[in-house]
Amino acid sequence: MDEKELKQEFQQLKKNNIHLIAVANSEWYTLFKDEIRNSIAIEGIFANRNELLDVLEKNKRTNDQKTSAILGYFESASSVYEYANNLYEQNEFSIRLSDIRQIHTLLMRYEKQVGSFTGKLGDFRNENVEVTQSRFASLNYMFIRDTIDIYVKWLNKKLVDKKNDPMKLAALSHILFETIHPFRDGNGRAGRIFLSFILIGSGYTNIAIKGTQKIDRDKYYEAMEHGDDEFEKMLRLIEKGEKLTVKDIDEFAYRTDSSLLEKIILERLNHSLTRLKQKQIIQQNLEAVIPLRHAAKFYNYSQDYLRNLINKQKLPAKKKGKLWFVKIKDIEKYIASFDKHS
Repeated sequence: MDEKELKQEFQQLKKNNIHLIAVANSEWYTLFKDEIRNSIAIEGIFANRNELLDVLEKNKRTNDQKTSAILGYFESASSVYEYANNLYEQNEFSIRLSDIRQIHTLLMRYEKQVGSFTGKLGDFRNENVEVTQSRFASLNYMFIRDTIDIYVKWLNKKLVDKKNDPMKLAALSHILFETIHPFRDGNGRAGRIFLSFILIGSGYTNIAIKGTQKIDRDKYYEAMEHGDDEFEKMLRLIEKGEKLTVKDIDEFAYRTDSSLLEKIILERLNHSLTRLKQKQIIQQNLEAVIPLRHAAKFYNYSQDYLRNLINKQKLPAKKKGKLWFVKIKDIEKYIASFDKHS
């Protein structure tokens, strides 16, 4: 399904459920939890589903870094996503510099409390840093503020352009944001939240870029590296004293190949749409029995995880030949046992 069809489908979903993007919506909340777990995993912070739910819904704690990362992501993303959706519904979506600062402030405040982040919340970095898992050099800190100002103007110009391709804009803006690397820490998570912020403001929903498996993280890193060459050239010119304009970003963006990241975004939006639509259908057919592999794909659990639940007698199932089959209502019951506080 292409971006135009996707947007129409999401608009229809929102008509049927005006609170589609909200923690109070259990269907969307399940997808949001997947986003948190995958996004922090890209940064090397791995939390299984039980740990995530312990922190978010049972007020339990794991180690300081993991708990802080989960809580920070939850508070930052849930706040700005509902805000972006409200602006979209009122046809008033635009981006302010303060939106980017707010994302970072909420994202990192728990890590600030436990001492794992020592910078100033919401403030751009005042030193140069090396970016892990990349081959580019981020922008010299002395040019960040002026560059981000132009970056926001460029985004707002593109958002009101009727010829704008929202998927391509989301991909290009994410690549540029990460290449600039405006904060001392938290750029990856803040950038992915900001990417979803733009998607929601364009009529779509947030996405969970897969990151719990190395193969998926490598795919994401490859997509980013595939598109950062032109923007890195632009940053080097800025450091040499050339004044950046909105037109400059347009020209470098035109030469940037963001196709791999666009493909990931499109795939993840299609996944979210399928989950949100089929959830409603499935709830009307709770007695249906499906193969374990289908259950794993739809509910975003690995087959190994579900088999482990079967072995521990936490999930009823029947084996036919070499395949396990489960009843939808039993999986829903298992999930509900964690989601009852949401």
